[in-house]
Parts: sequence; C-alpha cells; structure tokens
Amino acid sequence: MRITLLGGAGYLGTVATRHLTSLGHHVTVVDGLIYQRGDDPIRILPTASAFVNADLRDPAALRAAATGADAVVHLGGLVGEPACALDETLAVELNYAAPVLAAEAARAADVGHYVFFSSCSVYGSREGTVDEDTAPNPLGIYARTKVLAERTLAGLMDGQDLTVLRLATVHGRSPRQRLDSVANRMTAQAVATGRIPLNGGGQRRPLVHVADVADVLAKVLTAPSGHQTFNVGANAENFTIADIARTVEQTVPGTRIDRGPERDEADARDYDTRFDRLATAFPGSCPTTLAHGVREVAEAVESKELDDPDLPEYDNLVGLKTSLAAGRIHALGSDDCTRLNADYATTDWSAR
Repeated sequence: MRITLLGGAGYLGTVATRHLTSLGHHVTVVDGLIYQRGDDPIRILPTASAFVNADLRDPAALRAAATGADAVVHLGGLVGEPACALDETLAVELNYAAPVLAAEAARAADVGHYVFFSSCSVYGSREGTVDEDTAPNPLGIYARTKVLAERTLAGLMDGQDLTVLRLATVHGRSPRQRLDSVANRMTAQAVATGRIPLNGGGQRRPLVHVADVADVLAKVLTAPSGHQTFNVGANAENFTIADIARTVEQTVPGTRIDRGPERDEADARDYDTRFDRLATAFPGSCPTTLAHGVREVAEAVESKELDDPDLPEYDNLVGLKTSLAAGRIHALGSDDCTRLNADYATTDWSAR
C-alpha cells in the first residue's frame, strides 16, 4: 500500500512510519518541520520511506502528495491548548484548514481512504464515561479545531473511506521524543530531580502508548469500511493525574510526589473514556501499559540517550514559541486559509 503521512516526521509520525514500512508499505512523509529541531528527519526515518519538506497548508504540495496514494493520513498540527492559544489564527490554519485542504486533495486524486488524527480532548469535561457516541464538549481552541475538522471531513469524504482516530494522551519513546505530555513529563522530571510535581490530581485522563497508536493506524488502513470513528486506547488505561504520578513514583526508584494546589485550573478536561468499539473491531489493540512507557522513558533519560529533559527540543510549546519568534512559522492568511478560518469564526460553540 502507498501511504502518505502528513506531519509524519514528529513524535507520532516517526513511530508510525517505522511501523508501516516494517509491514511492507511504501510511506511518503510530508512535513513542514515547524519546530526546526536541528536534526535531519531523513536520518531518523526508515530508508523504505520518502520525505518531502512542505507546508501542510500548501494545496499544490497536498495535491502532489495525494497523487497515486492509496491512503492519506493527516496527523500534523499543533497539540494542546497552550500551543494553540499562542496564535489562534495559526492554530486554525494548521489544525482545521490543513486537514480539510488535504481531504480536498485526496478526494480530487480519488484516494480510497483518508485518516484523520483527532483527540479525546473533544469530550472536554464529562461526568461518568464517554464513548464515540457522546456529544463533543470542546473547551478550547485545540478541541474546537478537532471537532470542526471531524464534521467537515465527514461531508467532504462522501463516497470515500474516512477514519477518525480520537487519541488518548500519548506516552512512550519515539525517535523524535516529546517530554511535555503528562506521563512523559512526570517521568523525565522524576529521573532528573527525584521529584514528581503534582497539581491537583483528580482530573481523569486516558493514556495510550505511541507504538500502540502506530499499530492501530496500520490496522485501520488495511480494513477500511465507510466512515468510522474510534477512540484509541484501552479501558484499563484510564487514570487520574494522581494515578499517573503514583505510577511514576512506583516505577522510578527513589522518587517522590510533590503535591501542589488541589486543581490545575488551566486545564479543565476531565473524562473517563471507553474504547469498546476499537476492542471489538481490532481485538488486542493497545496492550502497552503506562508503567511500560514510564520505564522506557526513564531508562532513556538515565542512560543519557535523551539529553537534558529541559531542552526546548522536547517541548512543543517552547519549540513553537521559538519558531514564532524566529519567523519560521506564521499564519498564511491565504485565500484557502481565510475561507476555512471563516468556518471556525462563525461556529456558535455555545450552542453545541
């Protein structure tokens, strides 16, 4: 299968590229390298893949990337509310306009299957449990761009297969490591300082290992069927933030939790997610535990395989601030981006 991975040179993408090529697929990675980490992505991507450096908002580049592909996968964009809040217009362009433009290119090229990486953040804050039939409750720019993209893509890909993957919070090792997600951050800080900062702790989060996400992607790509949405994770991997801290404390010897305020008001997300649909469609998916991911990140920091965990290259928010200050990334304001930004600007979120 010929697969185009848009945003495939990042934390998730490099793991997915390695897994897909190991299964014999031909993968073309298209990435704008927003964060300019200084390494050469070609050196960390498998030789069986191809790499194209292009802006994911460029319709011509997207048309070229879609031509001849059996599947187009969009996993690029800004992750998390703090990053999106730095420049809302840029966030809408990268998280909403870019995947819609890619879908338009895929439809024009008659690509059989389009996969969009969304997030369980779309559920916001909910009592009880949530599943794919639960109405989204987006609490910020990041979740709103994901919800709007899901809705628009469903209309665009009429007659072609569309899979939406709503990811749990991802953890674990990658060739392009991130240490700013909750489990990875706690683990790196525990190894570096012996302490695990914990603000609040009652908020609920589902977690999923990065390699399990790559495996789910491979499975859905070989079994497309109409339009489907999957929460990606496992029921057993739902935790509170305090549970995550305790797992790190139990897994990294000689560490202890430092408790702060009872609640982190900067992030009000709170949900317990069900993954039964994924488990039914693809039995045995997402078996990797949080403790396993903590161990492998801890070992990488302890062995100096990962450098100083405070380096900007491991934090997408810091990396984005650097790129914005250097003028390496900015809102384009192109006709296409303006057209799609208007969709976002005119959506009445209070009524949803």
